[in-house]
Amino acid sequence: MKIYMIGDEDETAGFSLIGIDAFQVKDGEHFVSVCRQVLDREDAGIVIITDRFFEIFRENFSDVLRKKAVPAVVFIPSFDGVHLKRSIKEFVAGVIGIGL
Repeated sequence: MKIYMIGDEDETAGFSLIGIDAFQVKDGEHFVSVCRQVLDREDAGIVIITDRFFEIFRENFSDVLRKKAVPAVVFIPSFDGVHLKRSIKEFVAGVIGIGL
């Protein structure tokens, strides 16, 4: 299983340097396209995404992840600040579909 990272140019640079396959996206539409490709990979174990894309991800891919356990999707803070406006409890409940 491999780890993939999706973010902007600055956010992906460090991940690329340590050997993680990183995909640079410029906007929401490009993010959806790249994310779809990464989630469809058989070898994807963990997908790291900057939290600036959380809402777009939730709108487009929440149902997809509820149907399969792998890959695990992890959101990390963006360089320009935290975009995720939910508590971790709310986030986990939304991803797994069970209220905690």
